[in-house]
Amino acid sequence: MSTEIELKLRLPPDAVARLQHNPLLKSLSISNSVRQKLYSVYYDTPDFDLRRNGVALRLRHEGKRWIQSIKGGGSAAAGLHQRNEWEAPVLKAQPDFTKISDPSLIRLFSTTSLREQLRPLFTTVINRSTRTLCLADGSEAEFCLDRGKIIAGDASVPICEIELELKSGSPLPLFQLARDLLHNIPVRLESVSKAERGYVLVSGSRSPPSKAQLVQLAPEMSVSEAFKTITWNCLSHLHDNEAGMLEGCDIEYLHQMRVALRRQRSALSIFSKVFSKAAFTQIAQELKWLTGQFGPARDWDVFVTETLAMVYPAFSAHQGMLALREKCEQMRRHHNKVARNAVESGHYTELILNLGAWLYAEPWLAQPGLPVSDDLPGTGSDVTVKEFSGTLLAHRHRQLKRYGRKLGSLSAPELHALRIIAKKQRYAAEFFAGFYPHKETKRYIQSLSMLQDILGVMNDTAIAERLLSELPIAKDESDEHEAVGIIRGWGMNLALVKKLELNKAWKHFNRNDSFW
Repeated sequence: MSTEIELKLRLPPDAVARLQHNPLLKSLSISNSVRQKLYSVYYDTPDFDLRRNGVALRLRHEGKRWIQSIKGGGSAAAGLHQRNEWEAPVLKAQPDFTKISDPSLIRLFSTTSLREQLRPLFTTVINRSTRTLCLADGSEAEFCLDRGKIIAGDASVPICEIELELKSGSPLPLFQLARDLLHNIPVRLESVSKAERGYVLVSGSRSPPSKAQLVQLAPEMSVSEAFKTITWNCLSHLHDNEAGMLEGCDIEYLHQMRVALRRQRSALSIFSKVFSKAAFTQIAQELKWLTGQFGPARDWDVFVTETLAMVYPAFSAHQGMLALREKCEQMRRHHNKVARNAVESGHYTELILNLGAWLYAEPWLAQPGLPVSDDLPGTGSDVTVKEFSGTLLAHRHRQLKRYGRKLGSLSAPELHALRIIAKKQRYAAEFFAGFYPHKETKRYIQSLSMLQDILGVMNDTAIAERLLSELPIAKDESDEHEAVGIIRGWGMNLALVKKLELNKAWKHFNRNDSFW
């Protein structure tokens, strides 16, 4: 088994000539460009059993031989795909199970029914141009320009992409090279593998929106290593939902990308308690920009699909409500387009490349005088991540308790602040959950989620008030003004109901012992 590490970039076909004559690419090349035609067949069952198990089975015809490849596990974030890969030559274009040596794969393919159901699902026909690059720090990478198509029956989709596969050294110069190319060529990070695009072509749908996965931390990890692991987890969460968000077929993709950003910004806040905030400032500002591009789209999604959707059925014959709903839908479509344009922009591509390079460069370790926070004693950079997590969770828990003691008299801004602290504590608890007893941790996180959900609905009513004020309603459109009044009245009543629920949810939270 080997681990394949490659950065994938998509580019428009009309930019290929510019890429091939790029001076930087020529200066880094230490081999001539080699061209070959690759024909690959991807296998799975009609129910996509391999895909569900995170495995791709491919037979590729190279020259006069067939190569069987199985890929699985690993991750994809910031355009960097890391996959476990098992390759073996086979005699013909048919899976050879005797060539499988990994125990977990042997178990998967040992099922007779699975073997019998395996069949070709789609093929790729690729014209590949390959050269070897020596990068700035001496690392070597294989540069592949792939042009061709994925074919499934009568349907096909074009491919025009770059694969930068690391052969030796650090991935850092891969990100640096991609950034340099971006200055002259409109490349975009490719978040989806050829296999996944083939499955979308066959099935007509992509994988459902992806939620955050459990962060795999070891108690003895340094705080810096834990920070990097959490950040890659957040980037993977963002990356997994990007293609679906750009299609605009399900609002949950955008929501999950926004959650990924909030988790990442929360991680920066958490670890700035140990490292100098100056090391995080630029990245934090860029993430804030992207969050700002997503925020209005998510606000209008929630307002139209949740708030307005609950009010509308009772007033569906109201002329003002009909007109208002159409204006709200127009606003929603506009802001979703703005969010998609942001993700398709060069600014977004450069942001993610910068973040990937930043994680490998680890500049926070070079900041002079790593501070120990005055209100978080025992959080120096030399502590283990488990020691740090206990101190941080206890500190945030005390902050929550201070708000809880005056819950009945909190103003709207104070309730908003409570929601933010509860959200940050929940993300922190999820990041570090693996260190502590599962039952107690799960109970604590669920009670936080309950608080966060109630406070979130209360916040949604305040946002609804702001969104209604943004609608272009003329003074003489009395029916629409009346519809606005109906929605505002409904929101005020809902906020009162949720305030009563908040008291119950707080009592439930208060009964939970700290788990750290």
